[in-house]
Amino acid sequence: MKASRAVASSRRRIQRGRISWETMGASAGIWAVLWLTIGYAIVATTVADPGSADADYVRALVAERMKWEWVTLVRLVGGALVLWFAGTLAGRLRMVEGEPGRLAGAAFGPAVVWAGVWLLSALFNSSAIMLATGSGDHAGARLAAVLARDTPLVLTASVMFTVLLATALTARKFGGFPSSYTNLTSFLAIAFLVLALVDWYGSWNLSALIVALAFIWMAVTSVLLVRGFNALDSPQVAS
Repeated sequence: MKASRAVASSRRRIQRGRISWETMGASAGIWAVLWLTIGYAIVATTVADPGSADADYVRALVAERMKWEWVTLVRLVGGALVLWFAGTLAGRLRMVEGEPGRLAGAAFGPAVVWAGVWLLSALFNSSAIMLATGSGDHAGARLAAVLARDTPLVLTASVMFTVLLATALTARKFGGFPSSYTNLTSFLAIAFLVLALVDWYGSWNLSALIVALAFIWMAVTSVLLVRGFNALDSPQVAS
């Protein structure tokens, strides 16, 4: 009897630990949005402009170096958190879809790429600092800064469109998510495609809006996973 109680207690501890880690993974999207938004808030306080002349940019960058070091840090942390969120989301989609989880895999791969986008942005940002302060390569520093700024702006639309589409298809075909969230994700998938086409071929600059919408979707998804990851185990959740 004592052995049976000990085994049951051990299983409960393991279950609580599993739930705790799942909750942390589910909340990673919220934390990623927070960290990445902080990065943009810091950038908004800077004057170094990659669009200016090489010498002017480097002079401003060196003067506010610590701000840009912080931008590197928050994008590294944010990218890592996006990666954690990607794994949690894929796990939930696979749980709803069942094996072999092709749609879950279709969402996971691009989500990992999006995490890599932020890590690349951090790398380019760090390279700009090093080129400006270490080797004195002003042109190289400004080029790296342009890549740090534009990498998320250019790649977010195409990458997140695939994540949204795979998530929406899973929710529509297999359920497991509130219908309001399914409709929102379906709408955003179409909106991302339209916004990307207008941004690439039109005269409007919509990249910042696309990134903001991606942040909102990830935060909403993360909140949903945190609040209802137990309910997601069931075949259908009513809105």
